Amino acid sequence: MAVDVVVVNYHTDELLYDFIESYEKSWFEGCTLTVVDVEGGRDMVDTTIPASLWITTSQNIGYARACNLGAEKGKNDVILLANADTLLEPDAFSQCYGALEHFAEWGILGPRQVDDNNRITAGGIFGTETNIGQRGWQEYDHGQYSDIRDDAKSVSGSLYFIKRSVWQELTDCPYMQQYSPGIKGAFIETPHYYEETACSYHARAHGYKIVFYGPARMVHLWHRASPHGGRADQQVETSKAMMRDFCRQHGIICE
Repeated sequence: MAVDVVVVNYHTDELLYDFIESYEKSWFEGCTLTVVDVEGGRDMVDTTIPASLWITTSQNIGYARACNLGAEKGKNDVILLANADTLLEPDAFSQCYGALEHFAEWGILGPRQVDDNNRITAGGIFGTETNIGQRGWQEYDHGQYSDIRDDAKSVSGSLYFIKRSVWQELTDCPYMQQYSPGIKGAFIETPHYYEETACSYHARAHGYKIVFYGPARMVHLWHRASPHGGRADQQVETSKAMMRDFCRQHGIICE
C-alpha cells in the first residue's frame, strides 16, 4: 500500500508550505497528506489539499493529540507523523516505507536527520531502559550514522514512521485505554514531548523493534516549529512524568 503522512503545524505557515512542497516531490501512489493546523486557518497556506484532510483546531491541543487526530484520517499500512519544520526527501521517504514493511518485527522507524547546517538532529536514541540519549547530537554529518540499528530505544518524534497495525494495537491496548479512556491514538496526550518515547517503549513491550534507519537522510531544522525555551519546553517535566506514570501502569521500565 502506501503512507499516510500527518504533519502538525503551529503558527509556522512558511515551514508548513515548505513541508508540503517536499511531500509533493516525495509521495508515491496511494500516499495521503493530512495537515493538523493547531490554532490555524486553512486560508493561511496556499494548497490543494482536500478540506477533509485539513484539520484546524481553535485551541492549542498539543502535538500528541494533533497526531492522534491526524492518524485517524488514513487507511494506509504505514503512518508518518511529522513536525512542520521537517523536509522529506523522495528516495529516503520511499526507503523508509519499504524497509519498515519488509520486516514483520519492525514496528517503528526513524531516519537520520540533519539541520540546515548539516548538523545531526537525529542519530538514533540508544542506551539502557533507564538512561537513553540522542546519538551524535549536533555533530557535523559526514555519514558516520548511516547504519541500520533495530535495537533503538526510540527514534525522533519529528519524523516518526509507524505501522498502522502497531498504532492500532497500542491504541487498543487495555493499559492505554485504562490510562486514557476512549483515546483514539497511540500517543499518550502529553502537553509536549515524550509522547513518541512512551509510544516506542510501549511498542517494545508489545514485542516490536524500534529501528534507526541511517541510510535515509531527511531534514529537521529543530525548534523552528516551536521557540527554544518557549511554552512547549516548559512542559518537559510534566510530560516526562506522564510517560513514567503510563509505563509504570503497564509494567514497563523506563527512564
